[in-house]
Amino acid sequence: MINGIKPTIQTTTKLRIKPTNFDDAMVVFCEKLEKDAMEYINGFNHIDSVQFRPDGGKKYIKVKSFQVNINTDYNDDGTTTKTLVGGDKGSIHCFVEKTTGDIYKPAGWKTPYLKGNNCVRGNIYDSSTFEKTDLHGGWLYAR
Repeated sequence: MINGIKPTIQTTTKLRIKPTNFDDAMVVFCEKLEKDAMEYINGFNHIDSVQFRPDGGKKYIKVKSFQVNINTDYNDDGTTTKTLVGGDKGSIHCFVEKTTGDIYKPAGWKTPYLKGNNCVRGNIYDSSTFEKTDLHGGWLYAR
C-alpha cells in the first residue's frame, strides 16, 4: 500500500510486459489476424481477402472482420463474370479492453463475454497469446 491506497494489479503487470502504445499493439494484432486468415483463404476460390479493423468503443474496442468474396456469374454465352462483393457491416471477431489490452471473445454484437475465471483469452501486448489465430475466431474458444 502506498499512502493508504492499494494499487490494482493489471494483467500486463502480472505478465511483466512493458506495454507499448495501444494503437501500435492493435495494428500488430490486426495484421497477425489478417496474415493467419490469408493462409486459410488461399484454399478457397470464392473468398478474395479479409481485413480486421478496430471499431470504436469506450472501454472495450471491437475488432471486426470484413470479408471480400468473389461472386461468379455464368452468362448465357458461356463466359463468366467475376465481381468482388464485400460486406460493409462486418462481423465481430473479438473485443480488446482498452486499458489492459486483454482479448475477450464476443458474447454478442455489443458486449464481450466477461463471465468466469478464464474469460480473458489473451493480450495484444503478448504476441504469444495469439500465435495460432484463425479467420472465424475458433482460437478464442479453445481452452
